Amino acid sequence: MSIQEPYEIIEEILRLIEEDRRDEALEIIAALLPADKAATFEEMEPELQEQLLSMIDPDEAADILEEMSYDDAAALAESLDTDALVQVLDEMEPDEAADLLGDLDPSLRSEALDAMEDSDEVRSLLRYPDDSAGGLMTSEYYEFPEDETAGQVLRRIREQPRPDEEIPYIYTTDSRGRLMGVTRLADLIRAHPEQTLSDIARAEVVSVAAEEDQETAARLMQRYDLMALPVLDYQGRPIGIITADDAMTALEEEASEDLYKAAGILTLEGIEAARSDLLVRGPLLHTWWVRIPILIVGMFGGLLAGAVIGIYEEALEAVTMLAFFIPVVMDMGGSAGVQSTAVFIRGHALGQIDTEQRFIRHFVREMLVGVSMGVMLGGLAGLIAALWQGSPELGLVVGLSLASTMTLAVGLGFLIPYTLLKLGMDPAAGSDPLITMIKDLTGLFIYFFFAIQFLGALM
Repeated sequence: MSIQEPYEIIEEILRLIEEDRRDEALEIIAALLPADKAATFEEMEPELQEQLLSMIDPDEAADILEEMSYDDAAALAESLDTDALVQVLDEMEPDEAADLLGDLDPSLRSEALDAMEDSDEVRSLLRYPDDSAGGLMTSEYYEFPEDETAGQVLRRIREQPRPDEEIPYIYTTDSRGRLMGVTRLADLIRAHPEQTLSDIARAEVVSVAAEEDQETAARLMQRYDLMALPVLDYQGRPIGIITADDAMTALEEEASEDLYKAAGILTLEGIEAARSDLLVRGPLLHTWWVRIPILIVGMFGGLLAGAVIGIYEEALEAVTMLAFFIPVVMDMGGSAGVQSTAVFIRGHALGQIDTEQRFIRHFVREMLVGVSMGVMLGGLAGLIAALWQGSPELGLVVGLSLASTMTLAVGLGFLIPYTLLKLGMDPAAGSDPLITMIKDLTGLFIYFFFAIQFLGALM
């Protein structure tokens, strides 16, 4: 099937529905992969979403809701009548159903749970916060007593297959249900049928407590290169596993949250949805409290930058064309610094930047990026300034200033959040204001330094 953009698919679906050819419209949706179905649905108007979702099979609707963003999936699920919603929930994986139910109205959630065929697993998952290991786990996994043989286990797996989940590992437990070992399915298949799991499984098992933060669990999986991570209750008994795709989603959410904090639009407490809701619909005083302090830091940075310009007022009066290029030098330096900060925060959140042993290597690489970008863009800006004003000296001032400011801003973008992290402070919340203030001051000093060196005769 050729690749189509969601809007192209939607146009075709709308045309077929208008022509009363609904079966053909549903065939188009059915032919898409789940992720493409979800992407197409998310581009539709709510009325069309509701209309089509009520027309397709519950298992197909479950695939779509599982792939959609949480907010969009919840809004669409609440548009269904209770019976249709229950049918869809019964087709979903327990962890996905729990995630969806957690975003629904409490009364609808309770009604749907009571009507589901097998709600016990879903109820157990709903006990844990969304940002915990328990909230991230799925109850679909294989666990067997350690005294069972490889042949018995393989027979039981064939009798009770879990077709919707990969089976990377088999977990073994003792007579009290406590986790004792883990073995790969491949090792189990190669083992002699009479060998017991205790002989096959590895006793060293990486695990996480259900109450632990989801980011901690995801980092464990990343560190030990695991495809699944067992989640244990307070007695050391397995109650679920976290899969690799769910762990990656959790890391991306944590990284995105850090970036939102850096913009000053989220507070540091509560889950992301609650914070966003307070800022969008909460008291005005709360919004001021969150956003104004960061803006005040930026304001003082601007005032100090103005003071620097005042120091060189005579230079500006003598060579008025210097003023034309101050915004370019300042803005480009600021953009480069913000980009570098975003690279550091996201890389640190995803575990891709090692701040303990390899920070210097990461920093040097980022500085090389800063120098190369500064030289490239500084050369371009300098050429434009020289041609525009007919002054090669001015072009040299602008080019060298822009290259130096961007390089410095990139370095600050890495060093400031790293320093805040080492001081035990939140690097996301304080990096941008500090970078902006320092970059403004140093950028102006650099600009006027080169101006005095190359245009001194005109001042």
